[in-house]
Amino acid sequence: MKKILSLTLAVLMLLSLTFAFASCGDKDETPTLVCGVTIFENMNEKDADGNWTGFESEFAMEVGKLIGMKVDFQEIDWTQKYTELEAGTIDCIWNGFTANSTDKIDGVDTKRSDLVDFSYGYMLNQQCIVIKADNKDLIKSEADLAGKKAGVEGGSAGESYAATVIGDNGSMEKYPAQNKAFLEVKSGAVDFAVMDIVLAKNICGQGDYADLMIVEEIVLDSEIYAIGFEKGSELTAKVNEAIKTLFDNGKIAELAAKYGFENVVQLVEVIE
Repeated sequence: MKKILSLTLAVLMLLSLTFAFASCGDKDETPTLVCGVTIFENMNEKDADGNWTGFESEFAMEVGKLIGMKVDFQEIDWTQKYTELEAGTIDCIWNGFTANSTDKIDGVDTKRSDLVDFSYGYMLNQQCIVIKADNKDLIKSEADLAGKKAGVEGGSAGESYAATVIGDNGSMEKYPAQNKAFLEVKSGAVDFAVMDIVLAKNICGQGDYADLMIVEEIVLDSEIYAIGFEKGSELTAKVNEAIKTLFDNGKIAELAAKYGFENVVQLVEVIE
């Protein structure tokens, strides 16, 4: 009886090890690229089922296929983007990230390119001024912004611009994502918002925001969207190669047409 029991135990242990090894063999070893994002209309957002959609989301997934990585999206507070990257909670900042801009670090204006390594640029953008249509006669020029209350995404190019125009008598509200600024302009909590024009054009004058408009008379400098990686990251070169491939094979043009960005996508290999 003892021999039978021992034999039975041995067989059970062997089966257990077999299943364990099989389980290990089935484990997906594909590395993951975690992209730090905020909710950005038609760029990074979730559908009704909670799946990420939008131009940037699909763009990232296509890059992932080419470099052999799964892609996950981590929603972040934009003001904490560098902290998240340095902490390793995200692998890159991929969310309408303006490469040819500065951020104030410890009170000093610092080039973003000194803080991260940027991929090739892939989209052109500008900051723009959004107001309630009822105020179109009150805000027509940059001079009209002085003394006003601005709404901006904290840590954005829009914040940097607003700080230069509101003057000593003006004030600023900072939000974790740009979408909040639309609500604040609509409610009258702020006089104007500074935000990415590729976002504003998809929202102003439509639906719940039919009473908002872009101040066309105020034209700001061109910007370039790129992906930010940690300094010295090997991912930068790999992603650059993938970006170029997606421009060459027409996939970028296809995604841009799908989401209404066909007039602003452009490959920029050298960002000044």
